[in-house]
Amino acid sequence: MTHESFDPRESFRQNLGTSKYDDDGNQFYNLSGVTDKHNRPIDIPIYLSEEIKSENLPNLPYMEMHIPPGGTVYEPHDTAAATRKVESFIRIHIYFADLDNIDRTKLAKKIKDRLHYLVRSNQSTTTGITFMNVEDDGLNEETDGRQVVYHYEATLYCLYYDLC
Repeated sequence: MTHESFDPRESFRQNLGTSKYDDDGNQFYNLSGVTDKHNRPIDIPIYLSEEIKSENLPNLPYMEMHIPPGGTVYEPHDTAAATRKVESFIRIHIYFADLDNIDRTKLAKKIKDRLHYLVRSNQSTTTGITFMNVEDDGLNEETDGRQVVYHYEATLYCLYYDLC
């Protein structure tokens, strides 16, 4: 039997994101349920790291999911076992600018709260993931040319049991 590598990002994006369609009919997913300081909804497009190219970055805000090297760990396979434990750590990066209608500290908290809510409420129904948890890593300030960009970071822990 061949084993496929474990990449829970697409499952996370499809099960926890809100499905939308662009003008060309292409499907994409947003982190929704976050509002600005005037209670207007902010949709944050969800991208896999390989979908983002530095020469054509998406408009702010956006969310990037990245599995760093060594971020997926396969437990040694016991030939008598029916399953093998696989753990994956997804680095979540959400970039946004300090616009007039966004308070960066409150927005970071709203994003964190929304991620925790989505993970907890979809814990047992997310396809291809047995267990997941979000760890808050904080808010950083970066400079992108003349624009100050805020970078909220979190780690999504995913557990999966691979059939042997």
